[in-house]
Amino acid sequence: MTPTHLSRRAFCIGASILGASIALGGCASKTDTAETDNAGETAVGPDADLIIIGAGLSGMACARSAAENGASVILIDKAPFAGSTFQTSMGNVSILQIADNEEFWQFQDGPEDTMDDFIARYTKATETGKVDAPYPDYDRVKALMAASCETIAWMEELGVDFQQSFTKEMVGTDTVKPDASNLSDTLPGAFVVEQMVHALDNLGVDLRLSTEALELITEGDAVVGVRVDDGAESELRAPVVVLATGGFGASEAYCDELVPTINKIGFQYQGNAMNTGDGMTMAKAVDAALYEDCWVIPNVIVPARALTAVDPDFELLCDQSIHGKALEGGATATKLIVDAAGERFINEALPPIALATTMADRDAAPYFALFDSSDSEVVAVLEKGVGTDGLLKADTIEALAETAQLPALPETFAAYQAVAESGADEAFGKTAEKLTAYASGPYYLVSYVPSYVATMGGVKTNADCQAVRADESAITGLYVVGECTHRFMYNRSFVRHCSNSSALTMGRLTGKALAELSA
Repeated sequence: MTPTHLSRRAFCIGASILGASIALGGCASKTDTAETDNAGETAVGPDADLIIIGAGLSGMACARSAAENGASVILIDKAPFAGSTFQTSMGNVSILQIADNEEFWQFQDGPEDTMDDFIARYTKATETGKVDAPYPDYDRVKALMAASCETIAWMEELGVDFQQSFTKEMVGTDTVKPDASNLSDTLPGAFVVEQMVHALDNLGVDLRLSTEALELITEGDAVVGVRVDDGAESELRAPVVVLATGGFGASEAYCDELVPTINKIGFQYQGNAMNTGDGMTMAKAVDAALYEDCWVIPNVIVPARALTAVDPDFELLCDQSIHGKALEGGATATKLIVDAAGERFINEALPPIALATTMADRDAAPYFALFDSSDSEVVAVLEKGVGTDGLLKADTIEALAETAQLPALPETFAAYQAVAESGADEAFGKTAEKLTAYASGPYYLVSYVPSYVATMGGVKTNADCQAVRADESAITGLYVVGECTHRFMYNRSFVRHCSNSSALTMGRLTGKALAELSA
């Protein structure tokens, strides 16, 4: 359809939206229209049909979709730029290609997929290490993934070409990413954000950056706006507010409250520093319920913060560096990892998510990776940490064990060396090619912790992405999309690239539905 270009004050809602009878005083904002109601009080008119808080992937998708379908939209973000998390990504998005959405398929490769086959793979991934929680909500997962191919086709209308990046055989879901062949130094995620912002501008979306949402405004039981601060405090009014504020990974208080093991073990957060649970805080204040059984989306295991604070190069001593390149001799999958007793507890070559989750669940921190002196590049990095709380050095394993007070380390080391020499790891199942025997010392014991890029939690919502109270009743005028509500997508483990997919599709479908209901 041809998008309708409307200013933020041009489109009025005269009756009700989503079942809530919200009397609106006209088409202009409170600054230029004020009418008197029957009780003689001043009624404030709306500034827009929708106010969306958070200009990340889901918020931008919601804003674009709503505006394309005729709604006036204000999109705010406390950051000085849009798409902060996706900016630095490769732009991978999971899709599900089944017979029902064949017209939107992105590529044809391998056997035809089915919803049942997809759910089987998805279940195996997310329920690894399953906890007793009512997630995933498979009905919602199915609905979002069935719409994923159409979402990518919708994104391609912006001039972004998506191409195959992973197959379902590789990661459990077919995956696409933006074609970066002509982007030179621009990351694919940043290119997508640029195109989205351009589209929002063309659609007349009122994008306000460096604008912090402070609290939701209510009238009776309905949310009708938000108080903001863009250097001065003011109020914005709309019959619908959408929270797209991300997770709580950068909030020490929420981490302590919802996932205490994060700060207990010292997880390193590698996600968006702006994700401090703002949407959760605002929603709680209007009686919205938060998800229980919160968790994180683990990434890789990394040297402890005491070491990365000394030198960021310590981040290269992991299998999948956040810089995109790990030191070859520093890959922890080829090394011995031990717990606080000095005992080996896992196949060190398992996927990073399994390593991080096992370390959290075992509750036997601190954990250590053992390095020898065989790689000069690695040693150069390790030497920078000598004398800190996160690294110990000794000429022999026995001396290292005594210094670190890890009595089982010598026996564990000897057993690992024997396993590496034989090529058979019966206890933990590491394959022969991954079993690397240690060379001579000095030896280094490096404190390692799980890292995470996002959280599983947020504001509870129903199938329409409407915020709900503890009794499951919907809160009029309040909707939530993206990481701020995606706990329902997973049980215990992250399914790669599905968060980007659900964010885009949640935003697209919710924006369209709200615009149509407001017409």
